[in-house]
Amino acid sequence: MIDARWSNTVRSYVNSITLMQELIVLAGVVLFFVGLALSALAPKVIALLASAGAFVYVYENIRRSTAGTRRPQRRDADVVPHTAELRSAGLDDHDADEDDALERSPQAPEIHQTPEPPTDPKERPARPMISEYQFNIDDFCEIEEETPGKETGARSEFSLIVRKILSVVKEVNFAHTVAFWWVNREKKQLVLENFVSDSAHFTSHRRKELGFDLISQVAHSGQPRIVQYLSASGQLEALGYYQNLEPVSSFVAIPIFFPRGSGVEAKPVAVLSLDFLSDDLFGPESMNILGQFAKTLSSLIKGYTGKYDLLIDSEVLRSIGRIREQMKIDFSLHSIVRSLSEETSRLVPWDYIAAVLFDERRKAWQIQLVLNRMNDGYVAIGQEIDHAGSLVGLVIQSGVAKLLEDTTVLAKPRYYHAERVDSTGSALILPLNSHSRCYGALVVECKDPKSYSESDARVIGKLVESAAMALEIHALNEVVNNYVLMDETTGVATRKYFMERLHQETQRGKDYENEVTVVMFSIDGVQDQLARLGKDGFDFVLRNVGRLVKSFIRSYDLIGRFDFNRFAVLLVNTSSNEAYIWAEKVRKNIASNVINLDQRSFSVTVSIGVCGTLSELSDMELIENAGHVLSKAIEAGGNMVRVY
Repeated sequence: MIDARWSNTVRSYVNSITLMQELIVLAGVVLFFVGLALSALAPKVIALLASAGAFVYVYENIRRSTAGTRRPQRRDADVVPHTAELRSAGLDDHDADEDDALERSPQAPEIHQTPEPPTDPKERPARPMISEYQFNIDDFCEIEEETPGKETGARSEFSLIVRKILSVVKEVNFAHTVAFWWVNREKKQLVLENFVSDSAHFTSHRRKELGFDLISQVAHSGQPRIVQYLSASGQLEALGYYQNLEPVSSFVAIPIFFPRGSGVEAKPVAVLSLDFLSDDLFGPESMNILGQFAKTLSSLIKGYTGKYDLLIDSEVLRSIGRIREQMKIDFSLHSIVRSLSEETSRLVPWDYIAAVLFDERRKAWQIQLVLNRMNDGYVAIGQEIDHAGSLVGLVIQSGVAKLLEDTTVLAKPRYYHAERVDSTGSALILPLNSHSRCYGALVVECKDPKSYSESDARVIGKLVESAAMALEIHALNEVVNNYVLMDETTGVATRKYFMERLHQETQRGKDYENEVTVVMFSIDGVQDQLARLGKDGFDFVLRNVGRLVKSFIRSYDLIGRFDFNRFAVLLVNTSSNEAYIWAEKVRKNIASNVINLDQRSFSVTVSIGVCGTLSELSDMELIENAGHVLSKAIEAGGNMVRVY
């Protein structure tokens, strides 16, 4: 039993020896044998003492470290055998009692027995807690911070997931740079979707031309490329995505295909590229692993392509819905083209948007609206285009959309020969075609070349179809109004009849030297009124204002509805000063008039613009000048009269 304890003690000492202690013991053994081999007394004594010191040092360290962990108590079974064991050895209970009494006698040393641990779990001593691994949730799930203005949607989701996959590919393959490139065959470009790189010189350009570099070769052939050794002299031309020379020695690129049903596209839709700092780091045997990543990316593309197409279709439907809602509020040519241009700006990149329509009064194709985000030189509103010698005129004549990938060199001007358009890039020109005729064209331009594709033309074409149908309905309404003298909603003259009378009175005024004045009214806060009252309620307000103004004019004067929210009054033999006094009186009466509608009482205000005949002004100049000062009155806050 003593031998067993001694062997257990030695075994525990050996198990507790650290690496440093093992080295010290080894040094002690070497010194011991060196001391035995030496013949000189002094070196022999020093070597043996150093060897003994090493053994003593290790022994003391082990004894101290095990003193706190060894249990000082001994169980009864280690000192006094159990009665059953004594019986099996040929001793009876009496002999066992005598032995027990002998060992408990005063002459015998007292043995402290360790009590049995309690069986009740509540009475058991608490075990020391084992330190557990502490982790945070972001060790297993990346938490994205919400940044104001950060792009969201299927496009950004796809880009984020691709970046995560590229990070895994880079770590698994010990790559220097991993990049995912789209293959745009229409524009003959490689478009960078995302990349993960240890280099600070990765290209800042998202687009690069399809050429003879290694990535372009994979895009053309659809076969993977492995370069075991890449020379420094041809690195920039072979890779094409570093701005400076990098210590890259090997390269691999694999095609990504788009699965369709049971097959795939014949040509790759994307390319996954990897480069490495060591040569011959990636071989054919590792292609299976990279192939699994390629399949994952292919499945991801298929899933997000369907999702992205659905989102685009839903966005187009929302845009068409917003155009129709705006037409319910203001069904005019300006409102239609304005809504079309604004919704186009939501769906495609743009720097300039212009709408060209036919002007019945001037009998010419005219630029009706321009949106200029860059605020630089472009065409102006009201400018007539060259119908026979311009690109827009060609589209209107043919009724076929035109996609210009690069506007640096054009065979014809966009609108007219003397235009001053300094910007170059790409353009998209779409005709406003209905079933019966072409009403004009929509022009969208971007300063970046090759910004538009056939899919962009199809998306914007859906908006153009809705706008063209609205223009056809508007034209049919104009035809009907040509045979109607009174506006059905307000009970005043139609615009057509008002313009005919205005032309007659201006001619009569020139012949008899009589003054003719045009007064134009507009109800203030029309958008708020529509939101609060609705279309029917606002029509009621228009009728009320029309009747009130009609009660203030003479029998030979005329009031007409000029457009959705404007009335025009023709005052015969009236100067501008007299018209101003009359308009101020009407403005005050309208502001003080209480309108009762659906158990609600309220009042409205109007802005007024006045223009009289000065120096042989024509009827069109009278209308334009009156509308100009009316706009100034509205911009100044409304509820006022301005005179031209």
